[in-house]
Formats: sequence, structure tokens, C-alpha cells
Amino acid sequence: MSAKKRNVGLPSVPARDASVSQSTYRDLFSRILTGEFLPGTIVSEKQLAARMGVSRTPVHNAVLQLVKDGLITQEANRRPVIARVTQADVEEIFDMRRLLECEAASRAASRIDRSTLARLREASEEVLKPSKRTGALARWADFDDIFHDAIASTCGSSRLAADIRRYRMLHHALNRLRMTEDLIPQALGEHMAILSALESRDGKKAALAMEEHLREWKAFYVQRFTARAVAR
Repeated sequence: MSAKKRNVGLPSVPARDASVSQSTYRDLFSRILTGEFLPGTIVSEKQLAARMGVSRTPVHNAVLQLVKDGLITQEANRRPVIARVTQADVEEIFDMRRLLECEAASRAASRIDRSTLARLREASEEVLKPSKRTGALARWADFDDIFHDAIASTCGSSRLAADIRRYRMLHHALNRLRMTEDLIPQALGEHMAILSALESRDGKKAALAMEEHLREWKAFYVQRFTARAVAR
């Protein structure tokens, strides 16, 4: 999907600094999930920056956020250490997304404008089209971001939108590890059910479609995470 399509009538792309911090956060969380950074490992921001090929500022910001999210722990006067990610953590991420995003979908149904709805549908049609510039998973990730952020941005509550984006950041790392191309049609169909409800201005139906979508993916990611943990 081109940058032009992403910027017309849809949520804007974050500033470069914020974008680097977010990608560093996702990368660091992914490495924790895969076991590259083991529980109990002392976190050195200088070493992480060198290892990940970024400056210390985005690493520092990512570590602070991961401490808030409980994925890195830091006691008073001690260096931060990698925490153990459990099945309960994965379940909680989706439980919180369900609580937040179902409410946002319900609210957005009466607020989202027709131009944005039309562009979301146009963007959805681009997902399955072959492209020489980007792979299927990259196109899906772009669409998924735009779709959920459009709902958050039009729910009428900046606090709710901010919390949704926080848990979406956690989901990003899971998505990078577990999503495969063969699952895109199912996920796209679920998004289209939500979009249809928004187009009909049916807040209750939009919330139910969002709940079904997130319940499905909670089960999927919990199963995959559990299987991976057993295999280690």
C-alpha cells in the first residue's frame, strides 16, 4: 500500500522518533518472546543499542515502556532485568484489547466519517492483491494498523485511543512471530464484518464483531505460545 493512500483521510504516520521507538519496542519484545533475551538477563541499554543498530534513546524509551508493561522488571537502585513472559501475559493482552476495542468500535459506529470508511474498504481490497514492492504479510500489517487505529481515532475518547495503541504495541510483537500468509483471508474476513457494522452505523453489531475477532485470535496466539513454550 502506498504512502499516499495511507495518509489521505486516515490516521497519520507517527513522527520518525516515535516510529523508531515503537519499532525498537516491538523488536525488543519479540526477542524476549523468542527467548533470545532470557528471563533474569540484566538489561544494558548501551549493549542493546549496539546489538539492535539504533541509538540509545529509542532503546531507553522501549525499556521504560516494557517496565510499565511488566515485561522488564526494575527494583529500586538496581538495573532492569528481563521478566518471564507467560501464557497469562498473552491472555491478558487480548483480554484488555477486547475490553478497550469493543467499546471503541461501539462508539466509532456513530462517529467515523464516510470518507474514512470508504478508504478502509479500498485498503482492504489491496491486501490480497499481489505486489512487487511489499509482501503479503507486510501489506496485511499495514492494513491491520490502519484499520484498528482508524477505529481508535474516531471513538471520541483520546484516553481510550491511547490505551488501545498501548496494547496494540504489545500485539505487534506477537503478530511478527505468529502470523502467516495463509491466515490473512480469515483475519481479513473478520475485519470486513467489523467494517460492515460500522458502515451500517450499528454500534452493538460492531462491538460484537470486534469481540468475536479478538476472541478468535486470543485462542490462536495462546495455543501457539503454549506450544512454543513446551517445545523449548
